[in-house]
Amino acid sequence: MAIDPIGTGAGLALPTATSEVGGERFADALTRMLHDVNQDQLDAAQQAEAVLVTGKGSIHDAMLAMSRAEGSFRLLMEMRNRLVDGLNRLLQAQV
Repeated sequence: MAIDPIGTGAGLALPTATSEVGGERFADALTRMLHDVNQDQLDAAQQAEAVLVTGKGSIHDAMLAMSRAEGSFRLLMEMRNRLVDGLNRLLQAQV
């Protein structure tokens, strides 16, 4: 009885670096998240400027925008910390 190599058997295929299994690529998701966090920061700055400089903005809206920007930034930093921790663990793993 012959054993087929991995990837040539009954419809099995190993994912490649360019395959998109289950949706968008990880790098694209990170890029999109960075853009969203940056946009939240810019929106919060615009809201604060509208309140402080022109006096035409709403303090409530400015505080909500700043809170949203802070939350998205904290989430991004936690993701970064976990990615760095995971990478460090992989590098310390003995083969």
